[in-house]
Amino acid sequence: MSDLPIQVISLGTASDRRREFARNNSHLDYAFVDAVDGRSLTEASIRASGLFGERLQFSPGAYGCAMSHLTLWEKAISENRPVTVAEDDAIFRLDFEERSRQLLEELPEEWDFVLWGWNFDSFLSLRVLPGISPAVVFFNQEQLRKATAEFQQLSDRTTPLRLEHVFGIPAYSISPRGARKFKSRCFPVPARDLDLPLFGKRLPNTGIDITMNFVYRESDAFCCFPPLVVSRNDHASSSIQTPQSR
Repeated sequence: MSDLPIQVISLGTASDRRREFARNNSHLDYAFVDAVDGRSLTEASIRASGLFGERLQFSPGAYGCAMSHLTLWEKAISENRPVTVAEDDAIFRLDFEERSRQLLEELPEEWDFVLWGWNFDSFLSLRVLPGISPAVVFFNQEQLRKATAEFQQLSDRTTPLRLEHVFGIPAYSISPRGARKFKSRCFPVPARDLDLPLFGKRLPNTGIDITMNFVYRESDAFCCFPPLVVSRNDHASSSIQTPQSR
């Protein structure tokens, strides 16, 4: 694992969220990285960036979020070392550093991406029986929100599982090789629906976490199970992807 502190994406003005992150994660070595504020972007600047396709259903906050993650992928590439990225509502287990190091040692030498946690209001789709059967796990977000302190005290060993579909990227590690893959395959961000045949659904691409689903299957992408990171996923207080940032 890189000796670089965990890079925490957070708006420079989000002092309350930064204090909350610090309270929840005082056991971590981390540094805040100022997020791109989507409210400062104009339609002209978005077009000029060349990073986004036409007819995307992104909010201004979602544009800023995508650009913020891209900046850290480029950091992994330019510094040629893995980067661990977190959003500022992430809550890490107290044993994250030890357990994440153990899990990374179990991965193939040329791993691309490891997701440490995800949104609990949706599902996690895994490639544990490829070509045989899909595998999907569901969670209870309301119950999780009441038990984050208990979550942090867990000490179960985690297992890397190959990732297929997931929503939410509260924390992940990305290798230089993975960063090159995700940069080249996620950008320019396509106005392309995500097919979920198991559920008979197609989801519009409304954020970088959905875009990344187009890459998981064709890369060495993993999640750790059970997760080492959770998020309350509180849309009412989000400063990046919700109406407050539009």
